[in-house]
Parts: sequence; C-alpha cells; structure tokens
Amino acid sequence: MQEYFGAGVVYLNEASGESFDEALMRIRQGEFAGVFTEVPSNPLMRTIDLQRVAKACQESGTPLIVDESVAGPLNVQPLQFADVVTGSLTKWISGEGDVMAGMASVRPDSPIADALRESLVTDSAACAPLYIGDAEVLLSNLKSYSKRMKLINASGMELAAYLAKHPAVAEVWHPSLTHTENYKAIMRRGGGYGGLISFTLKAPKKTPKVYDALRFCKGPGFGTPFTMVCPYTLLAHYQELEWTEACGVSANLLRISCGLEPIGTIIATFEEALALA
Repeated sequence: MQEYFGAGVVYLNEASGESFDEALMRIRQGEFAGVFTEVPSNPLMRTIDLQRVAKACQESGTPLIVDESVAGPLNVQPLQFADVVTGSLTKWISGEGDVMAGMASVRPDSPIADALRESLVTDSAACAPLYIGDAEVLLSNLKSYSKRMKLINASGMELAAYLAKHPAVAEVWHPSLTHTENYKAIMRRGGGYGGLISFTLKAPKKTPKVYDALRFCKGPGFGTPFTMVCPYTLLAHYQELEWTEACGVSANLLRISCGLEPIGTIIATFEEALALA
C-alpha cells in the first residue's frame, strides 16, 4: 500500500546481520515515519529482535507498530516494546471464523500515546463501528479463547516436530523452530508457539498431489476450530512469485492452521497425504 499509494517503503526481508544493523542505524537517524513488523511473520514465522528495534525507534522518536495476529495475545506480549500493537480478532481470538474484527492497543507510557489515541479516535469516527451483532458473537466466542489456544499450541508443537522429522519434508517454519530466542523474548508467561505452520517438500513438483490429498478444509484464513491448509504463496502473491522466491518464500509452500481435532487425527491425515510425496 505504501509503495503504490504512500510515500514509499523500505522492506527488510531478513532481520539479521549487516542489513539489520544498517536498518537500525537508519531508524536511529530518524529516516522513517514508522516501523512496522509482525511477530512472528507470516508465512515464515520469523520473529525479529524486537527489543533492539524498539530501542532504535525510541532514540529517534519513530513509532513502532507490531502485529501479533499470527501468535495471538495469549502467547505473546509485544506491547512492552511497541507503541501500538494491532491484531486480528477474526482469527484465534474469535476461533470460529464467523465474525470479522480487529483491534489496536496503544502502550500507555509511549511518548506518542496521546497523539496515537487521537489519531485512532479520529480515524475510527470516519468508519462504521463494530456491528452490535458481531460484537455479541465475538464476546461469546472469546470466552473459550484461553482453553482453545492451549490445545492449539500443543497441537502446533507436535505437528511441527512431526513434519520436521518426516523424510519427505524439506523445511518447516514454526516459532518453536524458527527464531526461537527472539520469540521467547516476547512470549507471555504460560504462552505457547501457536498453531500456524508452513512447510515445503523435498520434491516440490509433488506439492499439488499432496495438497489435494490432505483431507482438511482448504482456505486462506487461520484460527478456525477445524484444521485448514492453503498454498499461501500462490494465493497471496500470485503476481509476484519471483519476488517471493527471492525473499525465501517458495511458490510450493503450504501453510497449516491447526484446529481442535485430536492431534493423532491431524498427524494421521498428514501421514496419508505425505505418503504420496
């Protein structure tokens, strides 16, 4: 959106090494109007060193906006570092896929908290408020969020470990396996690693066959009570596959959203489909 309609954007694909150090320097120099990141990122489940980014932003007074949708607020607490944390209420928090909503939280002691609150109030006044029926459904769904998320955290860990050991799987991305130390730095006490997992096969040409054989619902969302699988890159970036490949996101990547089915059932379904790989 910034590239097409805004003042431009500097995109940092790999937040490590010299490129990361250079980005931090440019942030400290006040070059940017804002810094945006996901924790963890979608679909490669990478988590940046949020504390270092926050420190650089504080030195220059640059707003730091963090999206926590992939893991959810039961698992991570990035607001200790960010000026604003955004998140989808449609996904894990609702957990049913039957309501659409989002949220933004401002850190109370942020030096720009008042300006951010004023901006959010002004912007929200120009938009339709959350429909009362959706709000009631969301409130009802929220009551089971903690219980559901703990089950999904456990299933995500087990499924990620299973896929990582499978002879047909080339690579697996999950916060329990990817940038784990950075993720732990923002993990909430008692939290987990979430239920979103991405993986690729050693034989990429067999991906369509495996995908078709997976007896799960297929779709681009996540956070539903049933397990979902999607060819993420083809759905989200079909017109820019060369760019995504350069970013390390394979066109053959499959993304999984763990549901509430017994983990034995989920793994057995993958075992059946991966036998074709």
